[in-house]
Amino acid sequence: MKAQAFLRGVVFVCALIISIITIILEPMNTFEQRLQDFIKQNNMIASGSTVLVGFSGGADSTALILSLYELRKQLNIRLIAVHINHLIRKEAGEDAQFVKSFCKERNIECIVVEKDIPKLSQEWKMTEEEAGRRARYEAFEEILKEKKASYIAIAHHQNDVAETLLMNLFRGSGVHGAGAIRPVRGNIIRPLLCVARSEIEAYLHDKGQLFCHDATNDEDIHTRNIVRNRLLPLAEKEINSAAVSHLCRAALEFSKADAYISKASTLLYEKCAKESTDSILIDLTALRDEDEVLKDGVILKALEKLTPSRKDITAAHIDSIKALANGRNGTASVDLPYNLEAVRSYDELQIKKKNTKNSSLNENEFKIPSFLNVGDEMSFSVPNLGMAHIEILTYNGGKLFPSSAYTKWFDYDRIQGAVFRKRKTGDYILVEQNTALHKKTIAKLMTDEKVPKYERDEIYLLTDGNNVLWVPGIRMSGAFKINENTKKILAINIDNGGFSNG
Repeated sequence: MKAQAFLRGVVFVCALIISIITIILEPMNTFEQRLQDFIKQNNMIASGSTVLVGFSGGADSTALILSLYELRKQLNIRLIAVHINHLIRKEAGEDAQFVKSFCKERNIECIVVEKDIPKLSQEWKMTEEEAGRRARYEAFEEILKEKKASYIAIAHHQNDVAETLLMNLFRGSGVHGAGAIRPVRGNIIRPLLCVARSEIEAYLHDKGQLFCHDATNDEDIHTRNIVRNRLLPLAEKEINSAAVSHLCRAALEFSKADAYISKASTLLYEKCAKESTDSILIDLTALRDEDEVLKDGVILKALEKLTPSRKDITAAHIDSIKALANGRNGTASVDLPYNLEAVRSYDELQIKKKNTKNSSLNENEFKIPSFLNVGDEMSFSVPNLGMAHIEILTYNGGKLFPSSAYTKWFDYDRIQGAVFRKRKTGDYILVEQNTALHKKTIAKLMTDEKVPKYERDEIYLLTDGNNVLWVPGIRMSGAFKINENTKKILAINIDNGGFSNG
């Protein structure tokens, strides 16, 4: 009996030891293991650090904070979740509540910040997407200092890299725009760049973890959504199932090439460029015989010095400046974004802020350049109207055109120089009557449309000289409509309707 009892005891202890060893040696979730390896390979996080995690409640950020939570002991880190409520969607309150509940269950410190993005986009004169990004990073930096944290973890993944690469290529960006979203940039880290969106969804499913869904991501209104919801799935299905990872690899190679070109361009820039407060003078004799890619780099570096963002600088702008620089006789100039102009005088090229005193435009007039190419985009805030989003499209011969009062298409090839401005003496619009065009003064149009007198001088018109293309919310000219000869479309969408919300 004693022997049997002893034997049973030995068996029990052995079973217990095996059970403990099994728990200890249980393989880590493959997804989490990949993240841990990726973090170590890129030296992302120092042991003992505090990490802020951008947590919207969507699938990507939920997978990010969940995986970092599971790895917190191995990485020896402390997590703080930061949720930014943009006050745009009615479901935003539910997202914030989800974030709070998730963090409470896991004892993760959670900070919720509210930012009125529609209001800020008007104040900052940028799109809501751009304003949201700026507001998020400003909030992150404030909390980073307050909490003495070391890193800001963002949930970008491989699909984001692929989407950004395609969007920038479609817009006409060069090697720099094709470069990868980097795993580490300063104190910003992106641990999910080693996985695709499909793997994120599979990870959450395996964990039985719910997440919030932003229905606006399903709407093919914005360019990114079209790339995300239509182009990439089609490429993976019809061309190559590994399209996303291949695009990511290409973006990384572009990034390496960009770093090399940037270094060489900087050396050339220092040799041939002279800077002053509002202008940069380039010696063309030192530039003309250089390789084309280095010329591009020097011009781009000059523009970066004078502009708040390179986002609206496309290959079309670089090409227009190079074409100007190739001339040798007399003086010539081209208009550029951000109220800049490039002026060549013999062997000198000057890129500078326009002299508004001698310009036909003033600070309350907003010009749409005449040299834009298909895929080019720009945005600016028009007083009393809202944020105007401009895009050049290819006309495919269709007959369906936007019917919204604040979304219009124009024949771009017939426009000499479109400007948003207030009305001036001599302004007229060509209206259709019985298949013919008839000239009507803007004063008469506003009277016929019963526009209150106190509003008339504050309404912004889209004009080409005195020829008015569009009185937003009231009337579009019949002279610039799309027809069978149209090749390029000037597409304009205004976020809200200002005075005449039609």
